[in-house]
Amino acid sequence: MEFHSIDQIGHATGEDHQQIGFRLPAHNQAPAASSVPRVSNNQNQQGGSSFQQCFKRFSRKQWICIGIAVFIILLIIIIIAAVLGSRSSKNETGWSVSGKMNTGRFRHTTSVLTNGKVLAVGGQSQSGIINSAELYDPSTGSWTITGSMNNTRRDHIAVVLVSGKVLVTGGYGTTGLPLNASELYDPATGSWTTISSMNAPRSAHTASILLNGKVLVAGGSGAPNSAELYDPSTGTWTTTGSMNVGRNVHIACTLSNGMVLVAGGSGVGAANSAELYDPTTGKWTTTGNMTYARSYHTGSILINGQVLVTGGGYNDIYLNSAELYDPVARTWTTTGAMNTQRYEHTASILANGKVLVAGGLRASGADGTLNSAELYDPATQMWTYTSSMNGTRFFHAASILTNGRVLVTGGNNLGIPLNSAELY
Repeated sequence: MEFHSIDQIGHATGEDHQQIGFRLPAHNQAPAASSVPRVSNNQNQQGGSSFQQCFKRFSRKQWICIGIAVFIILLIIIIIAAVLGSRSSKNETGWSVSGKMNTGRFRHTTSVLTNGKVLAVGGQSQSGIINSAELYDPSTGSWTITGSMNNTRRDHIAVVLVSGKVLVTGGYGTTGLPLNASELYDPATGSWTTISSMNAPRSAHTASILLNGKVLVAGGSGAPNSAELYDPSTGTWTTTGSMNVGRNVHIACTLSNGMVLVAGGSGVGAANSAELYDPTTGKWTTTGNMTYARSYHTGSILINGQVLVTGGGYNDIYLNSAELYDPVARTWTTTGAMNTQRYEHTASILANGKVLVAGGLRASGADGTLNSAELYDPATQMWTYTSSMNGTRFFHAASILTNGRVLVTGGNNLGIPLNSAELY
């Protein structure tokens, strides 16, 4: 066998070494200063030359055109992303059509039961004033008929008692006169029971749950000054102190201190006046007046305890103004105005503390009915439009479901009672 030295191997394979850019060191010979491959200046020049040749393939004008094209493509991508994001936001916080009621109705009431279902009661239908009732199931989005009231009525009031039963009082009957009849709905049986009547007939009145569980009804057509209390434990009515000013189509809110604030409405001197009911004394005291006279307005208790009053009108003037009542100072201050005048609209407190107002009238006539909606932010005291309802409506009802969504039902559109419902 013939052995070769490393040098001989190196000579024998020199071409291979050159191709891969290094030489094996001889035996006992110090390695080269650097064994890292190096790129020659010629190779650098060739690479730079190649880039320059590539760059020179296009003229300056062509490069400008390419840059503009790239910019336009990026701009289109940004616009598409913004539109898709906007649509996604609307889908998350906008309106969606839900199941239709079995009967079209307006000037009705809706109440959220303890089981999460919504009870729609009475109102005006195409055939006149009705006594029918139906239940909305949020889990299915459908309505089912339940027991009918013993009395036909519209412009009545319904409140959910601590027991879970629903108390309905007053309203206009088929005779066109205010009623004093009252009845209870039992969700467990789906039936109505007539209870003792109020001491005075009334419609377009208010009913407020007090901290002790009793119900205070106040004012209304037929008995504009009077007030009385319903005791669920005895099922009886007792008169309490009368208001200082007679009123109907006003608002009433139970404050955190237990007092009840009523404000505005129709009646002599009622327009911008407000007063407080003290359950401990059974008496009413006047409080600061609102800046604007208004009826068919809304009142909402904000998270901070203040009361937000919106819209309404007086003497055929429809308002977009809003104001806040401070229970501590007992004064009113104007706040940001809505973007649209609203009358006979609804207002709902959302889980995030904002207030959603929807629909109503901005003017009399066929073009006055609204489907628009807007949000009030207590932090900024400003209103912003949100997506519009699918249908125009006024004299509708709105309920806040246990899942935080707002259910709007029925209403009037061009004199037609609506059976449609939608969710926000």
